[in-house]
Amino acid sequence: MSERLFIRLGQSFEQPCSWLVWSEQEQEIIGSGELSDASALSTLTERAANGTVDVLVPASSITLTAVDLPEKGQRQAIKALPFMLEENLAQDVEELHFVVGPREGDALNIAVVAHEQMQNWIEWLAEAGLKAKCIVPDCLALPLAECDWAAITFGQEILLRTGEGSGVSLEPEWLDMALPQLLPDSEEAITVAGYTEIALAGTAIKAQPLDLPMLVLARGMLNAPMNLLSGVYQPKREYGKHLSLWRNAAIVFAVVVVLALVNKGLNIHQMNAKADVVRLQSEQIYKQVVPGSSRVVNLRAQMDSHVRKMQGGGSGTEFFSMLEGTQAAFEQVQDLKPTTLRFDSNRGELRMQIKAKNYAQIEKFKEIISRTYKLDGGAMNSGESEVTSTLTIRSK
Repeated sequence: MSERLFIRLGQSFEQPCSWLVWSEQEQEIIGSGELSDASALSTLTERAANGTVDVLVPASSITLTAVDLPEKGQRQAIKALPFMLEENLAQDVEELHFVVGPREGDALNIAVVAHEQMQNWIEWLAEAGLKAKCIVPDCLALPLAECDWAAITFGQEILLRTGEGSGVSLEPEWLDMALPQLLPDSEEAITVAGYTEIALAGTAIKAQPLDLPMLVLARGMLNAPMNLLSGVYQPKREYGKHLSLWRNAAIVFAVVVVLALVNKGLNIHQMNAKADVVRLQSEQIYKQVVPGSSRVVNLRAQMDSHVRKMQGGGSGTEFFSMLEGTQAAFEQVQDLKPTTLRFDSNRGELRMQIKAKNYAQIEKFKEIISRTYKLDGGAMNSGESEVTSTLTIRSK
């Protein structure tokens, strides 16, 4: 029988934890209950298949918000989300975990939770021998059931889902004050899927079948739009248990690779020997063509230098002048580094490829450079830990 364990953790260690075991095959509840606090989670270990659980967490410990971000260019702009939201958050962005949710028009839903809170939840589970398969804000597990909103009373809280990726958790005494702020400016009444008996002024309640609140959330969690286990908290795949099945094949493959590398090494050695012969011949020719050249250190550089002398000069002064002009920008954005530099003397332009930790650093660098030079910026590409771009700089 396929069984899944669902747990709703509290915001603090001392708060109660609700749980439910659901049989997907039989479509029925196997067991449910409430633990006094997180220290009792170990009593659920035997109920979890392979030690993994589906975890709900209180929306009251999470900031669910949205930013206007057109879909075009979203990939690059997501790196700058913490700085776009910085003024509206009480903590430093370095202390917060940001999770991208579903898009509604130009609005992109975002969940923000403190790293300390995430680490606490994960540690409570680990101490009980449990591992989270996913972590979902409880209000986002409420099925909308073709309504605008969804609501349920859970213990001493009212969970309210106000959109595809938005919602709140409210204490009953705050409901009348908060509700007008949540309602949109529209003459049409908001439809609300009500999973418990509840009254919300200014809305039309569409009663849903009455079930245990944990069962409603467990069913809705399977289609939740957001999982907090992303980024640094994304679970790593367990390869170890499968690797032993392929051990012999891996050994054979390793032997083949070693033999291939040895063969490649021999080929490289032979090519290097031929290259040394060609290099010596080239140096002899250079000494014959350029009288007085008794010592050759870097053949290409020395030939380029001689050709420039024959042409009557070069463009080194302009290159170094432009390079010096970028010094202030590099000093103000110290985490940004150039990876390649190329100067085109005919066009009078300096081309550089740069890398930085995030999108905002590159934008700041471009803004400083544009004060002194004409600037053309190429496309920005983001990797796991850095953003790269290409810039072309010309004198004004």
